[in-house]
Amino acid sequence: MQTFLNDKEIIFLNQIFAKLYEDEDYEKAFTIFLESLKEIVSFQKGDIYFYHDEDKHIVFDDFIFVDWGEESLSSYMNDYADMDDVLPIVSLNHPVMFRSSDVFLQDERIQTKYYNELLLPEGMHHSIEGNIYNDNEGVIAGIGIHRPDELGDFTQKELEILKLSRPHLLNVARKFVNSREEMDVCTISISALCDIDDIGLCIFDDKLNIIDSNLVNNDFIRKDHLPEMMRSLITLCKSLIARMKNSELRQNGTNNKSHSRITIGKESYYAEVTYREGNAQENSKFIAMVYNRSDLFDKLIREVCDRYGLTTRECEILNFAIRGMSNVEIGRELFISVPTVKKHLTNIYNKMEIEGKHQVLGAILE
Repeated sequence: MQTFLNDKEIIFLNQIFAKLYEDEDYEKAFTIFLESLKEIVSFQKGDIYFYHDEDKHIVFDDFIFVDWGEESLSSYMNDYADMDDVLPIVSLNHPVMFRSSDVFLQDERIQTKYYNELLLPEGMHHSIEGNIYNDNEGVIAGIGIHRPDELGDFTQKELEILKLSRPHLLNVARKFVNSREEMDVCTISISALCDIDDIGLCIFDDKLNIIDSNLVNNDFIRKDHLPEMMRSLITLCKSLIARMKNSELRQNGTNNKSHSRITIGKESYYAEVTYREGNAQENSKFIAMVYNRSDLFDKLIREVCDRYGLTTRECEILNFAIRGMSNVEIGRELFISVPTVKKHLTNIYNKMEIEGKHQVLGAILE
């Protein structure tokens, strides 16, 4: 086989492979690997991820990354992961490492929603993708490095570097999965926060170990959703850490928050993570708050209906209108005519002392 690497490159690769095994903090090891890989392969986004398929829905157990923006990562995980055309290939039960240009027909791929709404805006025109772990329990791990069109496609040499890396990544991925399986997030028992029913709270230290939580005892979060919820909160903390490393957040104390929609099965949650800098008396920590989006919104609607004395029918119409349904759709849903819908909306606006639908949200949030 032709040798693609010179002696200096081989020595460098051996050095970064050795670093993979130096630390039992496997997440840190993967991050250092991705950062070091940039010295020999040019890319603008990199990721190592662990996921499983749950009822044809991609559920990430962990997502380790470099140079992903917070909003981009949240958008990918919540809105586009199920469209990712790479994951079916990564899920194959034999070793895979490939350039996207070698697998996908570019003329067809550029017409997809996934390409136009995520890959193109994020400068991920070219990628090297592959699997690094696949077990009998359905857990799959993959690696991806991505760069924009102006840097050109990845070369065969760069692909070979990733292929050489795969056995080492596999060894560490296996250890990482085994270490994660030893964590039972459902054994959290915290008394201090149990009385808060509508808000889920979870407090992490600066190493992302759980200090306190009421999630287990909170009825609005399904028990079978807890493991994925914990992983999503940890990923949200990580994205905030990455953002703080590239800013002056620690110095000026602003924008030290990160938020995201978290979809698990058919449930939609809203999560917000706040970083609190430590001092001589208190260690640094992350405070995560979780709400059930549907429940929270329904409670707001009920409170507004009570506040303005809306009838049951008016409450139904207000609920549909604020969710973006047109008058025709509302009428079809409630089996009433469009003029009747308009009449009810006029009564709602008069009671709320607003001029139209564009002011409803402001009145609700007063």
